[in-house]
Amino acid sequence: MAITEKQFTTIEGLFNYYNVELFNGQLKDCLLNLSRKNGAMGFFAPRRWKDKTGKQIIHEISINPDTFNVDDEELHRTLVHEMCHLWQEDFGKPSRRCYHNREWSNKMISVGLMPSHNGQPGGRVTGQSMNDYTIEGGRFQQKYQDIVSSGTDDLKLPYYPAKPLLVNAVAVLAGETDTGEESGEEGESAPSASGKKVRYMCDCEIKVWGKPGLNILCGDCGQPFSAT
Repeated sequence: MAITEKQFTTIEGLFNYYNVELFNGQLKDCLLNLSRKNGAMGFFAPRRWKDKTGKQIIHEISINPDTFNVDDEELHRTLVHEMCHLWQEDFGKPSRRCYHNREWSNKMISVGLMPSHNGQPGGRVTGQSMNDYTIEGGRFQQKYQDIVSSGTDDLKLPYYPAKPLLVNAVAVLAGETDTGEESGEEGESAPSASGKKVRYMCDCEIKVWGKPGLNILCGDCGQPFSAT
């Protein structure tokens, strides 16, 4: 199988898997995309595509590949987060652009993700810019662990970015930048399993926050960040 086909077949396989396991197969097919966008780990863009006749309108879910090097669970959680937006677009009542309302929040909780404006316990569950974290023992965690323990590579991403995350991507993970859905993007932070974040600093004294153990370079001085 060709590289591009293998990569996107895996991503589509993940969409189909979580569609069945978490959404009872309700979600329609959408266009899955990889897009590097500052301020967003992923985004949902409603009615972004159509066929040549103009009759078939297709939604888009795009994932920022710079987040792949965080961990696989973050990739899966980002995908499911955006799938909740897709569900609400077709079966619920989305609020104004950029706002995550109670209906969306409740759907996230029902599939096993806790909405949080800062990606940590105790954060607001509705708002303009929303992150999330995994609910212990919830449906998402169970279905994700089924993939991990399956021993098959069918739903495991075959290729990851070769370079470490740069400072702008780390700021996204730390929740320090967020362009919002008004431009078709939605940022998410990446808390560690304990909900804690670490401060990193480079030689030019730029400071960023992220999960412990990140391997990151500064885009300005080219030196690695160190935990402080």
